[in-house]
Amino acid sequence: MADPGQNPAQKPALYYPYIHIRSEHWLKATLLCAPVVKRIVPADYVPEDQPSIRKYINIKGPDGELLQPVPAYSPAADLAQQNLLDKIEKNLKTIKRKFGQSHAPIPDEYWIHDAKFNGNLLAYLVKHQLAWSSQDPHGQGHRKWFALHPVLGSAVMTTLGLGIAGDEHYDIVTNSEAFHETLLATKEDQIFETLLRSGADPQPIISKTQARRDLGQLVITLTGVNYEALRPEDIPELQASDHFQEFRKLVRARASNIDLGDDSAEYRERLESEAQDIVDAWHATKGSLSKGLRDALFAEGCVLTVDALKQHLKHVSPTATDLAVAGGVAVGRILLKGWQVRKAQRQGPYAYLTKIVEVQNRFMQMSFPLGLER
Repeated sequence: MADPGQNPAQKPALYYPYIHIRSEHWLKATLLCAPVVKRIVPADYVPEDQPSIRKYINIKGPDGELLQPVPAYSPAADLAQQNLLDKIEKNLKTIKRKFGQSHAPIPDEYWIHDAKFNGNLLAYLVKHQLAWSSQDPHGQGHRKWFALHPVLGSAVMTTLGLGIAGDEHYDIVTNSEAFHETLLATKEDQIFETLLRSGADPQPIISKTQARRDLGQLVITLTGVNYEALRPEDIPELQASDHFQEFRKLVRARASNIDLGDDSAEYRERLESEAQDIVDAWHATKGSLSKGLRDALFAEGCVLTVDALKQHLKHVSPTATDLAVAGGVAVGRILLKGWQVRKAQRQGPYAYLTKIVEVQNRFMQMSFPLGLER
């Protein structure tokens, strides 16, 4: 179990609701905002990853492998599903009327791997035609699936996700705003009430952690990073930088300005506004860097001129050695001043964005100029 006193800025990201990563670009963007990505993997099941994803299992960053499994079973998740079962039993008539197989979309739209269920919950759902054997045509890997009404399925997966995240102190993140891929609620005690109130097509729920992750990913994308040119092997170095934590703190603070109650369009608009502000500040920092160096050169040049004038007024005739030493000292002072300015302005969260852009593979940038999604 993770340390309960864990710094929020250090929390791993729990991938929800799938096992298999469906976009390497999404995985890269998430790992540039979180130390590791965890995924829920049932016991005795080995994920059938694409080669491009499999390498993240073996690449280690400051917090271990970049992509890590977390068991589908945990005491907290098991208890949460048992509590959900108790509430379904007490409200069976209502639940069947709203979410039974006869009221589910045709063809099936929501599937859950059988090993993710609490055994008692699955048996009860199957007995009352609230879950039935099916096959996910888009699912990856060879597993046994059960289909549910999408809203009820989301309630089961939300219960599982929140149970594991709460037990292990993870942040839940998704790779989509589609309802089927988001949480039904953000707190366990809200799940069943939301289930009873939900219509056939409820709005996606955006959590604080999801907003932070969405903002961080959008900021990085707006820097112009080409994800094809960013090698997975470079991610640990980026994460090890102090600037990584500074960037996460900045994103956490700015994400608090986003109203999670907004509809999807308003949420996206606010997200883009906050992200653009951060990127604009980053560009301004880069611009002020060169200006600072010019100012440093000018100031030190003035000092050198004044020193030379003093020598002239004193009628001192410096030797060649004197001039060389004086010139060397002056150049040294200029370089030191410039280095100090550069160091001061390259520290902090914006330096992290600069570093991401710098580590991109130039050949890959030319080969994949658009950084095509995959």
